[in-house]
Amino acid sequence: MWKRENETTPPTPAPATPLSSASASSSSPSPAPRREPEAPAPAPRAIEPMPAASVGRTTIGAGTVVRGEMTGEEDLLVEGRVEGKIELRANAVTVGAKGRLTAEVHARAILIDGEVDGDLTAEEQIVVRKSGRVRGDLTAPRVTIEDGARFKGSVDMEPKRATASAQAPASPRAAVSVKNDPLAATLAAASSRASG
Repeated sequence: MWKRENETTPPTPAPATPLSSASASSSSPSPAPRREPEAPAPAPRAIEPMPAASVGRTTIGAGTVVRGEMTGEEDLLVEGRVEGKIELRANAVTVGAKGRLTAEVHARAILIDGEVDGDLTAEEQIVVRKSGRVRGDLTAPRVTIEDGARFKGSVDMEPKRATASAQAPASPRAAVSVKNDPLAATLAAASSRASG
């Protein structure tokens, strides 16, 4: 037959309060399992701006239209539309596949995957990818137009600095000093008599 005295009772759970070392020693020989308090969830932090040194590129998104003059100290990725002028002589400008420029661009390097209507000038290189379309003049020491790209304009691959110095006339000061130099005048007269 069944007797209530033989029945085992389930242990009651201990309260969730942490036990101190003094109360733990005075408790029964089989203490309840100790539960560690849960760490509180971290509070959401405010978004902080990234330091300028780690920021490397500005992006103009697909739904953005910018009109006017742009200058800056970062590389530029254009996925939207820009109308006006872009001056980033120490940085790169990339026109993404959805990007549309109606602008004059001066940059260190220019990469075109989208559409550009305007003159492009780069200090190092211009690359028009096969998905790119350019209507305007390209000026850079290195120009690459991939097979399949559409381009209408002219290409100038001579740096302006070298061209300007090669075609520059002698300075007026040098010409004046030669004309006023009696030795140079005597040599010029002697060479004209010898040739005549």
